[in-house]
Amino acid sequence: MKGRTHLTIGLGIGAVASVSQPLEMIPVILVASGIASLAPDLDGNNLLNKRITNTAKLIKKRGIFIGVALMVLSLVTYFLDVNFLSSLDGKWFTQQNKLLLFGCGAIIIGLSLKSQETLKNILMSILSLFLLYYAITDELWWLVMFALYIGGAGWFPHRGPTHTIWALAYWWYMSYLLQISTGVDSLALISTIAYLSHIVGDMSTKKGVKFLYPLTNKVFRMRF
Repeated sequence: MKGRTHLTIGLGIGAVASVSQPLEMIPVILVASGIASLAPDLDGNNLLNKRITNTAKLIKKRGIFIGVALMVLSLVTYFLDVNFLSSLDGKWFTQQNKLLLFGCGAIIIGLSLKSQETLKNILMSILSLFLLYYAITDELWWLVMFALYIGGAGWFPHRGPTHTIWALAYWWYMSYLLQISTGVDSLALISTIAYLSHIVGDMSTKKGVKFLYPLTNKVFRMRF
């Protein structure tokens, strides 16, 4: 099932659930149900990680050039007087920043040598670390769980652990913490139903999902 179809179903669930909710809570419900309906496919490429995927493509395509340029600039400013670079702020080029620039160039080159999928997963993990820092600092435990989810999902095979009952339970508890944080009634239930709608939608395809993995390798499909 395509991502836009999953999103449409998820937003539909959110819209129906919003009927009995205060007006100011509707955006929270729609965003939560929309993200939940797409989240299982973070083990691949979907609408949620599209920008990260595009960034990975860019680094893969031009990373070596960008990395080499940064390293050359670092070496030039290290060994030569930068006064001739009138367009640059010479005060910025301290010895520490020159080494940092060189290191960033080397990292970008290293990343560009990885496969695009691996690179995308690395970028998602880096994003996860930033979210974790913010979440832990502000004691937003639902965001801690969300950060761990987006940072780890991509490293699993497509339609793997994120399409299981265990991931569904994880998402429910995360949503429950978000419900406590926002005060939106039944948000955990709404978000979990939206997440489940994705799994059920994938069950309607030929490939199906291993909903009870690793207890069993049985593939669950819905036949009409």
